[in-house]
Amino acid sequence: MGSDIHPGDRLTPAAQGVAVLFVVSAYTLSRGALARLEAAALASVPGAVRLIRLEETGPDLLTTLDQMRAEGHRRIRVQPFGFPFPESLLAWLPGVLAHWRARGNTDTEVSLGPDPGRDAAALQAFATVALAGEARPVEGTRPSLGKPGWTLPPDFDFHLLVCTGPRCAIHGAAAFLQMLKAELAAAGLTERCLITRTGCIYPCNKGPVLTLYPQGGWYRLPDLAATRRFVREVLAGGGVAEELKFHTSGAPRATHPPQQEKTS
Repeated sequence: MGSDIHPGDRLTPAAQGVAVLFVVSAYTLSRGALARLEAAALASVPGAVRLIRLEETGPDLLTTLDQMRAEGHRRIRVQPFGFPFPESLLAWLPGVLAHWRARGNTDTEVSLGPDPGRDAAALQAFATVALAGEARPVEGTRPSLGKPGWTLPPDFDFHLLVCTGPRCAIHGAAAFLQMLKAELAAAGLTERCLITRTGCIYPCNKGPVLTLYPQGGWYRLPDLAATRRFVREVLAGGGVAEELKFHTSGAPRATHPPQQEKTS
């Protein structure tokens, strides 16, 4: 994932010295589907091309920009990719890219490509291709609304909600999830924990964010030391780790920010 290619000499962004970073946002994207999107992106543009997913695990946006700059790219086009691309992220991305430049990367020109979902011709072409495929009849398929195992929750002592949304991802949430799983395994707690990856749960600027139930604690776990302490002191030891906790569900606060709906 993320390797550069140089397949031709056509007139492309590469001919202008522009590297392209395709960004995808989709919570229910399988590895196979992501690989197909990457293959399509790499095949569409000769030159330096990458594709990342803004949420879940994998390289985050800021880290990828750092890597591309370290490789010598000084003109980077960030291109939203997919139908539909969340409008909330389209509004968020310009500020994030400007933040990246302001933190010591002003020698690199960064631009943001348009939303492909606003191209009527592209949407029509997509619909035409979809309808050109042969439809599969459902006659003979056993009726079902889900697997039997989806009736009851699994056994667990701790329910860990881990935000893997794009805003937490740029604060290290992608790497945090794997680190958390490794620490749980090392402590012998994997079977006692139910981990649920979530979209935005609001305090994005404190990412990586984890909420613990039934205790109701909200924790910021920015590195291995904090994650290890949380696992050993809170989960294994029954403690609280107050320095890591920034909120408790149901606890009164002096001020409450407005609860604006977020879609990602």
